[in-house]
Formats: sequence, structure tokens, C-alpha cells
Amino acid sequence: MRFSLSLAAHWLLLPLLLTACHSKDPEDDAAGPPPRAQVRAVTVATQALTQYRTFPATSVYPRKSTVTAPVAAYVTGVRVRLGDRVTAGQVLFTLETKERRALGSDVQRIDPGLKGFGLVAVTAPSSGIVSVLNVQQAGDYLLEGTALCTVAESSQLVFQLNLPYEYHALAQGNPSCTIVLPDSTRLTGTVLAPLASVSPGQSEVYLVRPSNPPGVIPENLIVQVRLTQTQRDHAQTLPAACVLADETLHHFWVMKLVNDSTAVKVPVTLGVQNPAEIEIKTPVFSPRDRILSAGNYGLADTAKVKLVR
Repeated sequence: MRFSLSLAAHWLLLPLLLTACHSKDPEDDAAGPPPRAQVRAVTVATQALTQYRTFPATSVYPRKSTVTAPVAAYVTGVRVRLGDRVTAGQVLFTLETKERRALGSDVQRIDPGLKGFGLVAVTAPSSGIVSVLNVQQAGDYLLEGTALCTVAESSQLVFQLNLPYEYHALAQGNPSCTIVLPDSTRLTGTVLAPLASVSPGQSEVYLVRPSNPPGVIPENLIVQVRLTQTQRDHAQTLPAACVLADETLHHFWVMKLVNDSTAVKVPVTLGVQNPAEIEIKTPVFSPRDRILSAGNYGLADTAKVKLVR
């Protein structure tokens, strides 16, 4: 009986011993303080800053010349391709009349003075770009007046800008602007006076003339025109990545380092903005103040951080 009671006591104490052994996880001892966010910091800069608005525009050649066949004839040569840049007087097509073809090699035997009889060279009426090529190969017989190609005067290239009326003040006074092509090429341009019509979308139609267009720009190419909205000569600026906002975009702040391991939340008032830089109107920071530019998203006020240099 004594043995049975002792054995029973042993089995009663065993769960308590096991619980005591597992009540403290070894990993809890190894776990230290939570890891700190790794951050980078910058200082404020004072510089000129421009805020602009971007609108789509389309390339247009308003002055074009249609090249036609001066006589009924066969096409014997096509010397241009679509998109070629041509000069005034350059030969674009060669033609041969039915009479010349009928006489063949006998024409010079009949009269040596008829060497060039029935041979017609069609030239470009002005310098420009071949925007339409109606006849692309030799051998066709054409009636008089048939369109051969269209030459758009490259010196007259403009971009048609449909500007919403609420922004018409941005285009007053023939301001300069930046034209961004689809390949990211940037051109300088000038906004001309508006046309005397309004588009169905209640937009004013402006023509933007580029200063020095490179190469050949095809017609109907969609580009972006940047117009200056606001400009500040001496703005206190920070990279756009420094500025944080709430979900309503009504409250803005930055995270400022008070030492190498602590960052605090500082509310700010914004001024002129562009995709890369933002003006901070208030408060005025010291040139020595360090503002978080990376790793700042989601940090609470008075956050512990690790500065990465």
C-alpha cells in the first residue's frame, strides 16, 4: 500500500514538473529589443523651384503641298520614301508620256533635239517632310492631276494644345514651355495666341511652336506640354520622399532626427511642388537639421531608428 501511494504521488507531481520546465521558453531569453528601422537623412536646401501643369498635345503640320502629276504619263522612278526630308526643287518622281513611250528609241533618230521629249521630272514645291506617299513604285499609268505625294513644310511644325478653359491664364503672354516627346526628348517651345474656336470639351485651342525640333517628327504624335503654374526663387525645399501625409491629404509632416537614434514627427505646411522637390513653407529648418528621406514611412512619433550613412 505504501508503494502504491508513493507511485501515485509521483504521477501527480510529474505534470507539475513538466509545466515548470516549459513555462520559460529559451527563445524568450534570446529575444532582445525590437529591431530599429534603418533610415537615411538629408538636410534642407534653398533653391528656385517651379510647379507646372502638364497637358497632352498633338503634332501638326498646318502648311502642306500636294504634289500632282502635271501630265498623263507612266511613272518611271520614285525617288523618295515616306518620312523623307526634302528640299525645294528636289526631284521626287520621273514620268514618261505615252507619246515618248510609243516612239521609244526612234525619237532621237527622228530629231536629235527631241532627246528630252516626253520625260517629266516632278520636283518638291517647298522644303519639308513627305507626310503622305500616294505612289510608291514605278510602272503605274497616271492621269493628269493624280496626287503623287504630300510635302508638309517642316519649318511650320506646331503642336496643337487643347487647354481646359480654367487653366487659360497659364498660356497668356506667349509663355515658354517644355515639350516632352514619347522618347523623353525635351524641347523648348512657345505658346502662341489661341485660335478663335473652343473644342467640344470646352477647351481653348493653342498652337505651341518648338524652337529647334530635332530630326523628323511625324504628324499626329502625342506629346506632353508643361506650362509653368507657380515659381519661387528662394524656396526651402526637401526631396518629395521626405514628406508624409494622412489618407485625406490634408495633414503633412516630416520625421526629424533629434539624435542618431531618435526621430520625431514635425507637422509642415507645403508650398510649390514638383515630382522631385517640395517647398516647406513652415517651419523654417536649420541647415543642420536632418530630415528622414528613406525608411520614414509608417514611423510613429518619437521613433527609435538606425541611421545609415
